[in-house]
Amino acid sequence: MPYTLYGAPGSGSGIIEAACAEMGIQVVLRALDAQRDEHRGAAYAASNPQRKLPALVAEDGEVLTESVAILVTLDERHRGAGLLPPPGSPERAQALRWMVFAASELYPLVELIDYPGRFASGAAAETLRARAEGAWRERWRVLEGQIAGSPYLLATGFCAADLYLTKLSVWLDGAWRRDHLPRIDALTGAVLARPALAEVWARHVRGER
Repeated sequence: MPYTLYGAPGSGSGIIEAACAEMGIQVVLRALDAQRDEHRGAAYAASNPQRKLPALVAEDGEVLTESVAILVTLDERHRGAGLLPPPGSPERAQALRWMVFAASELYPLVELIDYPGRFASGAAAETLRARAEGAWRERWRVLEGQIAGSPYLLATGFCAADLYLTKLSVWLDGAWRRDHLPRIDALTGAVLARPALAEVWARHVRGER
């Protein structure tokens, strides 16, 4: 069943695009101009009332949003592709644990760092940005200590959590990541080098390494 993926180059939609590429799932890309806030308009709100990217629309019109929910749903509907470990396994529990950590503890800080003016003004905005940046790095240090595999999150090998972490980690300062998060850096390098994802990362990562 083909899907339509609404996203933008460099955005978090790269997580879902990469997952589809790894699974061999047909997906039609609908790029929105995030620089001009096209995703914040009324037309896109019909698919995602939160006006955030991505949104995945099935052929029958079903709409999925929230990247972790999309990844779990794709895994459930395409079990043979091995996007996540088997249901009920300890490995699946850990993959979900750290994907949700990334979605709830890391990702929201990106908006505070990049757009503090949405939440405060003047000197307060800069204070907010600095505090969010500090929390961002501390939470990455927490995650660094949980990498069980070499190079992936799980000792059993690659899974969807690695895609999620890689897309967020390329937004870190590369030199800082190499110095302070060697396991995350190794994970990121391995995922960026996966052959099935070359075209995806060319659209979504560019010079961010």
